[in-house]
Amino acid sequence: MSLFYRFILMGLCLLAVLIMSSCRLQEAKTGEEWFNQTWSGLAGVDTMTFQGQAALWRGEKRVLEQNLSYTGKLDDHHRLTMRTVLAEGDPNKGGLLASGKRTGEVYETELQAMERRWHIVSDEEALGTGLARLNPLEQLEHIRTAGKSIKLESGAARGTKVLRIELDPKDALALIGGELEKEMTQVKQKWEEKLAKLPDAKRVKLTSQTEQIWSAGHEQLVQMLNQAETEAVYHLTINAKTGLPIRLTSESRLTYLSPQGAPQQEMLRTDNRFADYR
Repeated sequence: MSLFYRFILMGLCLLAVLIMSSCRLQEAKTGEEWFNQTWSGLAGVDTMTFQGQAALWRGEKRVLEQNLSYTGKLDDHHRLTMRTVLAEGDPNKGGLLASGKRTGEVYETELQAMERRWHIVSDEEALGTGLARLNPLEQLEHIRTAGKSIKLESGAARGTKVLRIELDPKDALALIGGELEKEMTQVKQKWEEKLAKLPDAKRVKLTSQTEQIWSAGHEQLVQMLNQAETEAVYHLTINAKTGLPIRLTSESRLTYLSPQGAPQQEMLRTDNRFADYR
């Protein structure tokens, strides 16, 4: 065999060894390492899109309360537009997006990333807040900072990795409580802004009344959260080559007592599929 062909053969053998070593290193990654790689990869993405669905069930018999489809588009790494067309469920009933909007109406909300959190920069009404709560990029940030267990699922499709992520119950409840507290604060800020435009005498009277109503509602929320229990499980599908997410699903179960002391159950499922990374 000539020297030239020996060099080619040695090169092919070396390439095979490197490929096998790379595969072994990839397989040796833990679920936590895969998640961290995915998070780091997202940090370098300027634009992408996602399509999502969410459904809310209530009660032991899991009566479907509301179904919702939505889309999202990320631009310039920190600007996100989420859009939905209100289709099923009565928006006045108090489901995912209580707002009073009519069925078939298109709604958009604009968000901006500031200090690793997404904040609404369009009109911050109930529907926008509800839609923003379904933001999968925000969900991934919550997963990153929460106490959790991450396991690699077996049987993933070729070229993918699937992570099963279960949040610590206390962290899952703190997440829900934090979102509700934020919404309560936003409500208070809005009526304070409106009251500031009223004549002094009327403003003083209405301020006292609204503060009493808000305080009673806030106290009720705190009591419900103190008695509540929650479970939150996510499944994250990752492109093993790029490390970027393909799909994120979640199932969150919440049990609590109503103000009248009756046991209540809710289950929220979401399913988000990502595409168009640049």
